[in-house]
Amino acid sequence: MSVFRQMLSLRLRRDRWQLIVWGVVHFLLAYMVASAVHTTYGTALERANTIKVMMVTPAILVFRGTPQGGTAGDMMALLGLTFIALIVILQLTFLVVRNTRAEEERGQTETLASTAAGRLTPTFAVIALGAIASAIAAAALALGSLAGGLPAGGAWMFGFAIGSAGLAYAGIALFLAQLLPSGRSVNGWAATLGVLAYVVRGIGDAAGTPHPATLTLTPHWISWLSPIGWAQATRPWADGSTAWPLLPGVATFAVFTAAALVVQDRRDVGAGVFAERKSRATASASLGSPFGLALRLERGVLIGWMAGVLAGAVLLGSLSSVMIDQLTTAGAGVSNALDEIGGGGGGTMLQAFVNIGALFSGLLASAICVQGGMRLRQEEAASGADGVLSSAVSRTRWMLSFVAVPALGAAVALVLGGLLAGAVAGDRGGGFATWFWATVWELPAVLVFLGIVTLVFAVLPRATAGVGWAVFGLGAVFGLFGPLFGLPEWLRDLAPFAHTPAVALPDASFAGGWAMAALAVALVAAGVLLFRRRDTVPGE
Repeated sequence: MSVFRQMLSLRLRRDRWQLIVWGVVHFLLAYMVASAVHTTYGTALERANTIKVMMVTPAILVFRGTPQGGTAGDMMALLGLTFIALIVILQLTFLVVRNTRAEEERGQTETLASTAAGRLTPTFAVIALGAIASAIAAAALALGSLAGGLPAGGAWMFGFAIGSAGLAYAGIALFLAQLLPSGRSVNGWAATLGVLAYVVRGIGDAAGTPHPATLTLTPHWISWLSPIGWAQATRPWADGSTAWPLLPGVATFAVFTAAALVVQDRRDVGAGVFAERKSRATASASLGSPFGLALRLERGVLIGWMAGVLAGAVLLGSLSSVMIDQLTTAGAGVSNALDEIGGGGGGTMLQAFVNIGALFSGLLASAICVQGGMRLRQEEAASGADGVLSSAVSRTRWMLSFVAVPALGAAVALVLGGLLAGAVAGDRGGGFATWFWATVWELPAVLVFLGIVTLVFAVLPRATAGVGWAVFGLGAVFGLFGPLFGLPEWLRDLAPFAHTPAVALPDASFAGGWAMAALAVALVAAGVLLFRRRDTVPGE
C-alpha cells in the first residue's frame, strides 16, 4: 500500500500545477456562465422567450443542449453543460495518456516495473489520479455555480454530472493506451471519441421532442449513446432532477479500467495490442528535413482533428437549409432573437448561423494548432530535440518546422471544411461563397492559439500543455458563447475569435482578421527568439 501511495504522490506532485490551473478554469467557467445567466436572462419571461426560440431551432440545439425548464439553473444547464463537459473530457483524456502510454514510450514504465511497484501498481495510481482529477473538476464547477448565485443542490449535481462524463473517458483513454502503440495515436482517437460524444448528443437534442408548455425537451434515444447525454439526463436544477444517470459514467469507467488492467497484465511493456506499422528499411527522403520529421510525428493529430473539422462542416452545412424551414414555422420575432443569440449584428437568422458554424469549424481547427504546437515540448522532454539540434539543424529551423506543420494543417482543414460546408449548404443554405469565406477567415484567429503555445513553450516549457489547453478552453467559451452569456465586451475581446471578420454579414470588416494574423506572426517570432536564448529542458 505504501508503494501505491508513493506512485500516486509522485503523479500528484508532477501534475499539481496542471490540476490547479484546470480547477481554476472550471471554477471561472461555471461562475461566468452563472453570472451571465442572471445578467442576460434575469427574468422568467426573458428565459422563456429564449428557450422557445431554441426549441424550434434544431440547429441551435446541436450547439447548446437540452431545454430543462425556465429557472436560472435550467438556463445554466442549457447553455453550459455540454461544452464544459467536452472540455473536461479532453482534460481527463490527455492527463491519463500523459501518465500511461506517454510514460511507456519514454521508458519510464519499464523502470518502474523493475522495482517493488511492479507492473500494475503505477496503473492503479493513474486510476486514482483520474478519479481525483474528475472530483476536482466536479467540485470546481459546483463551487463556481454556487458563487454565481445558483441553488446548491443543482450546483453539486451539475458538477458531478460533468465529472462523471470525464471519468468515463478517463477509463476509455486508459483502455486505448493498452491497445495503441503511441501516445499520439491514443490522444487522437480519444479526442475524436470525445468530439463524437458531443456531436451524437447534439443530433439527439436536435431530433428530440419539444414541450413548449413546460419549456422542456425530450431528447431522441440517440443521446443515450453519449456520456454527455447521460450528464444532461441528470437535469441538475429541474424539478425532475435525478442522480441515476451518473451511474453509466461510473460503470463505463469501471468496465474500461478493468479491461485495461487485464490487457496490460498480458502484453509486453512498450508494445500495444495493435503494433505500429513496420517502417521501411531506409528512411524516406522527406525525413531528411526537420519539416518532414515534424509532419511524420504530427500526422496522427492532423488526421484526427481534420476529420473532425470536415465532419462538422458537412453537418453544419446540411443544417443551414433547415434554418429556412424553421423561419417559416417559428413565428414572428424569432429571426431577431436568433440574431442576438448568434451575435449576428443585424443580419438574418441564416447569416448568424453561418457565423456560428464557421466559428465552430475554427474552434476544431485551433485544436490542431494547440496539440500540434505542444509537440515542441514533447520532443524536447523526450530529448528528441537535442538529437536533432546536435546536427547542422538550427534552433530556428527546427522550431519553425514544428510550427509550420499544424499551421498548414489548420489551413488545409479550414479550406476543405469551407468547400464541403458550402457545397452541402448550397444557395438555399446561405450560398457556397458565404460558407467558404466565413470558414477560411477563421484561420488568423486559429493561428493566434499556435502563437500562444509557441511563446509559452519558449518561456515556460513545463507549462506548455496546461496553459495551451486552458487558453483553448477559455478562448472557445468566450468566442462561441460570449455573446449568448452576455459577457462584458472587453472579456469577449480576449478571444481571438471575437475579431474574426463576420463574412456572412453585410458590410463585414476585415481589420480584425488582419490584426489577428499580425499577432500570430509576432507571437511565433517572439517564441523563436526566446527559445534561441535558453537551454533545452529534457524530462517532465
